Amino acid sequence: MDTTALIWIIVAVVVVIAIIAVVLVATAKGRRERRQHAQHEKAEKLRAQAREADLGARRHEAELAQARADTASAQAESERAKAQAAQADVDAQRRAADIDQHAADAAKRRDEQAETLRKADKVDPFVDGEGRDRGASGENTRSDRGAPGHNDGPER
Repeated sequence: MDTTALIWIIVAVVVVIAIIAVVLVATAKGRRERRQHAQHEKAEKLRAQAREADLGARRHEAELAQARADTASAQAESERAKAQAAQADVDAQRRAADIDQHAADAAKRRDEQAETLRKADKVDPFVDGEGRDRGASGENTRSDRGAPGHNDGPER
């Protein structure tokens, strides 16, 4: 082999290496773009998943807020019902006290009426000490005259 052939082989190898380098450089840009595009697609998918997760979390928070509001509303309704029950109890006690007062007033008036009748019997010369009419046959007594259902004469 002569030197010229050796030089041509070296030149051919250098040219082949240069062509391979140029091809690699040219395809490296495409590979880099494809890799960037793939990374961008992956990032977009991650963003979409994050948006879905955020939407789900917000929906869950809204459901929790609604449940809290429903609970607060139920508690407020319960408190309102308790307040109404307490007010009804106070009203019932007040009415019972009023009834007791009316009963006491009625008893007092009956006692006053009985005392007035006793005074009238003491003053009346025709009534003996026990409230019986001295002029009658003894059937008509003070207690009979004021008794309900006793008829002393024609109805009015």
